[in-house]
Amino acid sequence: MEKVRRYAIGYHLLQGVAVVGWWLTMYVWPSTQSYFRLDNHSLISLDSFWLGDLLFIAPGSIAASYLLYRRWKYATAAMWLVTGAITQATAYSAAYTLQTDVGWLGVTLMLPAMIWSGVFATGVTVGDEMFRQSKAASTNYILLKTLTQIVVAWTTILIVFPYLITILEDKLGVTRLQFPFQKPLAIALFIGISVVGIWSAVVMSRVGKGTPLPLDHASDLVVVGPYRYVRNPMAVSGIGQGLAVALFLGSPLVAIYALMGSAIWQFIFRPLEEDDLELRFGPPFTDYRSAVKCWLPRTTPYSTGE
Repeated sequence: MEKVRRYAIGYHLLQGVAVVGWWLTMYVWPSTQSYFRLDNHSLISLDSFWLGDLLFIAPGSIAASYLLYRRWKYATAAMWLVTGAITQATAYSAAYTLQTDVGWLGVTLMLPAMIWSGVFATGVTVGDEMFRQSKAASTNYILLKTLTQIVVAWTTILIVFPYLITILEDKLGVTRLQFPFQKPLAIALFIGISVVGIWSAVVMSRVGKGTPLPLDHASDLVVVGPYRYVRNPMAVSGIGQGLAVALFLGSPLVAIYALMGSAIWQFIFRPLEEDDLELRFGPPFTDYRSAVKCWLPRTTPYSTGE
């Protein structure tokens, strides 16, 4: 939890300063406003955002950073205030842009801020309470739950979201990557990395007696199968799948989306998960963590020495 708090301090400070800097840039160099206008005939719709940005989002972000630094209990309230303000501004901009077909760049830049603010607020508010041990059940039932989670997650994260991102990419006029054998290569990479993900999930279910979902996690520490080589093979697989989808589509924004997902996991969910694992399993987990890296696989399998 301490790591997440530190990351949240830095993020909210950076966000507050960035919002102020953005408005200063718009004021000092008025020509930049043309990139973010929401209406071809007027800048009023864009300029009207200044009050909310400079009254709630910028000072709220800086206040959240300070309150987190001082460990005051009102920090989470400030974080949710900022999240709400950014979400409202993003939703309004998106709705306006859908009608005018202008202002896609602004929406593209606001969406990550909305996501990061919301995820940080959730991580700091919920903390270790998001981790709940899976109830005792048959292996087949646990496997069924795991595979159901995989189908839902992969459909949403690897099909629906990339499709929506490519629509946004077309609106921005972003050039797609194209080269010979691009799609066959992407398919081969996707299948290969997906095998690792499914293998990891099955091992988690059979050996750990739980699912990848934090609210239904494994009861036992898993250090076998692909976990002998890398600490978080499902995370590695997920990022690899996202990049393979980006390669298949030739989409730079989908690649950025996949990398942002890895950053969210690295800076928010991984520290929370590892705090929970250390609390539950103690030295066996800390020994494993020191021997096996999170992202780079070992050349030799990890052994507990038993």
